[in-house]
Order: sequence, then C-alpha cells, then structure tokens
Amino acid sequence: MDIAGQRTLYTCLRDHAARKPDAAWLAFEEEDGGIRRWSFAEGLGAVHQAARFLQAHGIGPGHVVNLHLANHPAYPQLILAASYLGATVLPSAPNASTEEIAYLLDHSEARLVITTAELAPTIARLPAPAPRSVLTTAAYESELARHPTTAPLASPAASHVVQLLYTSGTTSRPKGVMLTDTALIYGAEVFRGATGLREDDHHLISLPLYHAAAQCHALWPSLVTGCRITITARFSGRRFFSQAVRHDCTMAALFGAPLRILLSQPPHPDQTRHRLRNVTFAQNLTSVQYDEWHRRFRAPLQQLWGMTETTGLPLMSPLTGDRRLAAMGRPVVGYEVKIVDEAGREVGVDEPGQLIVRGTPGRTIMAGYLKNPEATARTLQQHADGVWLYSGDTVRGDADGFVYFVDRGKDLIKRGGENISSSEIEGVIALLPAVADVAVIGLPDPIKDEAVAAVIVVKPGQTLAAAAVQSHCAAHLSAFKVPEQVRFVETLPRTSVGKIQKAIIRTWFA
Repeated sequence: MDIAGQRTLYTCLRDHAARKPDAAWLAFEEEDGGIRRWSFAEGLGAVHQAARFLQAHGIGPGHVVNLHLANHPAYPQLILAASYLGATVLPSAPNASTEEIAYLLDHSEARLVITTAELAPTIARLPAPAPRSVLTTAAYESELARHPTTAPLASPAASHVVQLLYTSGTTSRPKGVMLTDTALIYGAEVFRGATGLREDDHHLISLPLYHAAAQCHALWPSLVTGCRITITARFSGRRFFSQAVRHDCTMAALFGAPLRILLSQPPHPDQTRHRLRNVTFAQNLTSVQYDEWHRRFRAPLQQLWGMTETTGLPLMSPLTGDRRLAAMGRPVVGYEVKIVDEAGREVGVDEPGQLIVRGTPGRTIMAGYLKNPEATARTLQQHADGVWLYSGDTVRGDADGFVYFVDRGKDLIKRGGENISSSEIEGVIALLPAVADVAVIGLPDPIKDEAVAAVIVVKPGQTLAAAAVQSHCAAHLSAFKVPEQVRFVETLPRTSVGKIQKAIIRTWFA
C-alpha cells in the first residue's frame, strides 16, 4: 500500500464536498475579466452533470473524450467526470495543426470532441474511421445545465487510465502517455509534501491545462489538498501579478519562459502587493535573472523536474534551507532516482549520465504508451530491483544530492514548456521537392528556452527561400514548431555511419 490508496480524483472532490460543502473551491477568470465560481458542493454537482452529459453521448468505461480547447471549466469538470465513469480524457492544444489533431483523434480512437465554435468545423471535417461527435463549449454548457446534479450509476477502478497526454519525446510521432487516477494522486501527494501545500492555500493556474505542468504541479495537488483554485483563460505577463492580487493567491505554477516574460514587464505596484509564498517552476534561469526576480517580485521560487511519463515531480528544490536554484532540485520523498552511464552503472559525483526514476507503472509513474509496446519497453526497463523509467536527459549530481541539467534527450527541443521533436519537423521539411537533406536543432533563446533552427541542403539546380520553408512548415505544424531560423548549406556533417553530427551544426550558430 502507498499514499494514493484506492482513491480516485473524483473521490477526492467528493470527500472534500462532504466535509466542507460551502467552502470556495474553483474560480475561472474569463478572458474579459469576468469570474465564475463554484463551492466544493457546487463543483461536485457540476461533475455529476458532466458525467450524465458524457453518458448521454454514449461515453462509458474505456471510451476517449478529446478536449481541444484552451483553459475552460470543462477541463476539471470532464476529467473528474471521466474519473467517476471510468472514461479517458485526451487534452490537445487548440493551436495544433489539422494533421496533428487528426493523428491524435485516430490513434486514441476518440468518440467525442469538445472544442470551440471556431475550431468545430475543422474538427468535423477530419476523416473519422470511427463515429465521432463534435460539440462546442457553448453546446456543452447548455446541455450541462439540463442534467441533474446527482451522481449517475458508475463503479470505476482507481487503476483505470483517466487521461492520455501526448508527448513528442524524441520520435516523429507523438506518444500517448497513459495516466491513471492512482498515479496522478500519488504525484499530487508527493508535490504536496515537497512544497508544503496547505488547505488554506489558493493556487493560481495560468498555464495551459492541456499540458502536464498545469495539472501535475497545480490542479491535482490542489484538489488532493482541498485548497482553493483559480484558473485563468491564459497566461498574461501583463496581468499575472494583478490576478494574484485580485484573487488573493498564495501559490502559483510556472516554467522558465513565463518567468522571463514577467521579468520583461515594466514595473507595477501589484508585482510586490501579492501574497505569493511559493512559485514552482521548471527550466533554469540565469543567476542574474534569479537575483532580479527576487529583488523585483519577492515571490520565492522552487524549481522542479519531471516528465509527463513520471506523472509526479521526482526532483524539487528543498522547501527550507538552500534551494540552490541552479540545480533542477534533489530527490523528494516518494521517488528514487539514479544517474547511470550507457551500461546502466551509477556514475560518480559530478559525472554526467542519464537520469532514471524507479516506479510502479500505473501507480507511481505512467502505465505506458498507448499502442506502443516497443517505446514503452525502451522507457520502462525492468531491473532486478524494480522498474526504472529512462528519462533520456543527461544530468550530473553533486555531493549534496542536487541534480544539474547537462543536455536534453536526443534531438529534443524545449520551447516555452513544449517538447518538440526535431525529427518531426525534419520530416515535414523533407517533403519539399527542392530539399536534399535537412537537420533541425534547438538554439538558446532568452525568452522561450530554445528556438527552432533548420539547416537545409538544396538539390542541385533547385532554389528554395527561407520564407517558403517557414510557410510550408506553418501549413503542417503548430506555430511553435515552425523554424525561426533557416540556413542553407552545401552539405551536412555526418559520421562514418551516416549520422548527422548536430553538435557540429550548433557551433555554426555560435
């Protein structure tokens, strides 16, 4: 037995609603500043309505529902309803390209899509090998109001896959990470202990809910703890601290790019008028930026590291004492990590190696990748002492247990909190008739962590412009994957076995 027990996300909300029905639970700030609010009892009633809504649309155990939209109350309502029914929710980025969303829907076999009025016609036109319904958020909310707030009949297991979160990783096709109620609760409990999250806290969530970060180091820890939550329609550098003041928030979750955006804002009184006592984040700033952050905003930072696959955050800065923010953190209670060489042997202090995490699939880490046993076996490897999740990240550890980032997994680009597969972009560029060879790399970016750069060899006698490459990519990929830099060369450096030497290419941009 472990700290998750047999709880589900739904039973966590149900138990809080029974204990403190009238206490404030959830607020949602619209783009225009309007606010909708729910107490714990009202939130539970809305989840029951959402469960009845799903049943009315033929959704039951094992069925997949896609949420193709920005932050909206539908996220907590429908994920918790799926937790109750035994169904699965697939969040997707609303800026995904037509090809990307078509793949996600087909691969997951989603039966129902909730999206915006603007995107609904595009979704409805996608080829559908299986019957699929498409509804707008307006239709969802209209139907929701017509259902009773009492719980329908259902009996899900805590071990069922409640969410599919697709991650690019290092392959050309996104992999569907299968997350159970149990694993999400386990990760939330670990987060609660490592951050000191309390029932009287108020968590500000402005990161996108289709991403693991907003859920795993904000939404679910707050639900498990029973504290208040305010979700904003989107992150705004101009409004973030004013929102923290307006809602009297004490906790917030961000990552590197939003922190740098906030540092770029002009001074404002709300930047020090807030009550934020802890801001968790991922991805390093410079020492100068850390100093400026604490001087200007007086909001303590706590760095963390995790993957969608780990569900929780195995590394975090200590809650007390030296947080040593240049490091990713150090192992927290609830997770065990190692740094190993290519042979799987632990490396010494300050020696680089791959970061691996021990866990129980479906209970403390992901259950695996949907319909991809080969990738699952590569990532979740059975050792004599249990299953270890191989992160692909190269790190080093110091004598005090702090872990420092060295390099990202093969061909993985990190941009504004999103994982980008370089091979995916290379495959799109290679479709251009004039392209003979291509390599895509990530370059340091002062705001978004990394910028996407493409290096192209053009076929003899052909011509190609950088703008044409970018236009072609924009037609096939999400906007954040489109290369910002395009360079043409005569040949790409390769090893004796034909592997492109991207380390050499990066020096060209230095």
